[in-house]
Amino acid sequence: MKKSTADSTEGHARKIFCVADDVGTEEALTNATEILSSALQTAYQCAEDPDSTQSPVIMALAQLIENAQILVDAVLERDFPTAK
Repeated sequence: MKKSTADSTEGHARKIFCVADDVGTEEALTNATEILSSALQTAYQCAEDPDSTQSPVIMALAQLIENAQILVDAVLERDFPTAK
């Protein structure tokens, strides 16, 4: 017997957020950069909490965010180079 859950419909994951078909690669990656930057700043602020026992975990999360940012930046620079 298959359970019905709030996040699935007929066995398929339900999308809550969608990217419009007319959003180009550069626009999507630029927005991803802004999201990653916000996530990184949030992680750093949480890691600086003197009462936090999770600072090492949060710093590891920050490193993952930085790695993702490097990947996005590399694709943007490769596919949409800026004039120098």
